[in-house]
Amino acid sequence: MIVIYRGTTHTIEVELPFEIKYLAEAYVSISQNEEVVLDKKLSECSCDGNVLTVKFSQEETLSLDCRCKAEMQIRAKSLEGDAFATDPIRVHVGRILKDGVI
Repeated sequence: MIVIYRGTTHTIEVELPFEIKYLAEAYVSISQNEEVVLDKKLSECSCDGNVLTVKFSQEETLSLDCRCKAEMQIRAKSLEGDAFATDPIRVHVGRILKDGVI
């Protein structure tokens, strides 16, 4: 399970079963209460071989609610036009004692 603490600059690395250079587009989405709260495009991620790295700002992680369950999913389209999605991954949102950006 992934743990994201609110108010932190959190980085998630995802290893895919193929090289990212074969993707035309991709989105990394985090949802709570069945609504997308955070959404990163492929152009906002770092790519190295088959590893996709997503970095979230303090402001972005503060938009997550530590009282709600969260899920992350990657959706992508290959250069050939094939679309796919990962299974949703459970994300635990950690509580912080002092709210706000440092």
